[in-house]
Amino acid sequence: MLRCFYALYTDGTVPQDSFTAPPGVDVFLGRMDQLAFPERNDELFGPHAAVFQRYQAKQGYLLAITSDQRNVAAFFVKAREVLLQVSRGLDGWGFDVLRLWPFPLATVAEAVPDDFLAEDLFAVGFREMGEHGFRAETFGLAKLGQRELSFEFRGKELLEDAALFCGHLAEWIVDHRTHVVHGHHLAFGFDRVAFLSAEGATGPTFRGWHPPIMQRVLPEALFPGVGVLEAKGLGEGGALSDLTHALEHAQQQRQVLEDFDLTGDAPHQGSLAELTGIVAGLRGLVASREEPDSAKDSGWRLRSAVVSDGPTTSARVSLHELAARAPDLVRYLALPAGVRLEWDALGRLSVDLSRVEMTDIDDEDA
Repeated sequence: MLRCFYALYTDGTVPQDSFTAPPGVDVFLGRMDQLAFPERNDELFGPHAAVFQRYQAKQGYLLAITSDQRNVAAFFVKAREVLLQVSRGLDGWGFDVLRLWPFPLATVAEAVPDDFLAEDLFAVGFREMGEHGFRAETFGLAKLGQRELSFEFRGKELLEDAALFCGHLAEWIVDHRTHVVHGHHLAFGFDRVAFLSAEGATGPTFRGWHPPIMQRVLPEALFPGVGVLEAKGLGEGGALSDLTHALEHAQQQRQVLEDFDLTGDAPHQGSLAELTGIVAGLRGLVASREEPDSAKDSGWRLRSAVVSDGPTTSARVSLHELAARAPDLVRYLALPAGVRLEWDALGRLSVDLSRVEMTDIDDEDA
């Protein structure tokens, strides 16, 4: 079920009730029997959160837009059309309830983009837990019928990549038109992530997880809740951990790509590389990436100058095995096909990008 819920708070003006519901979309518009407005301790997101909480609303209305269609982008375009029709001429504030995101009704057209992006569906809240690091929680994935996401990590410098991880998941759900459920394992760049619900595989959905303001505004009949999934790093033998290492790898790879003004995709640790010689750190190592020749192939070809007993042979090894021998190699694995990296005997790096096919970002956007 795809869904959008907007609370409309006004100074007494009434929303337009003469609107046309798009085909395949159910629309409910009703006045709140009791005005449910965010309180001072309710967590809100967006640039207007503080101003919104000072607003003195006289009336409140709930706009519910739902559909069981599978075309996600088309649904949110239609939902925006309905919101624009209903809010025409209103003076007050709109509130994307599932995202906890307020916006002035006078600028609703700018506040709700007409170009659909998965990252615009949700907000991410971060709670600092002292020596235990941070906890991240999403608000808005419920629009996709998806359980919300919760996970822990250590390091304030990883906040951006934690938010990017949530965006990565939202894009995956939209692209595959499916949900991540309890017991699901997904690749996240080099790493693998496991998802576990608090209620287990068969337990009932816990509506009480959702924030109090969400529960006050949305009747249970309209929104029974979706609950939450805990995301954990998945290691060898099924060992679970927080997402610190996965986010660190993603951050390192992103920074390397930005340093060289390139785009690229990180291969998963289970994919294979061709290795000649023995890897013992990055010294005396030459690494180049080609277009993969199979789904399991990462495209990486490595040659080491480390001397070994016996003849030098080539073998296919997993990136996980390579990373265990040379952990610093992971940060470079997202570089695109055509790149050539060479570390000398002292570990100094030289980079050859002459064979990399450069993409003009401005032309691509146009």
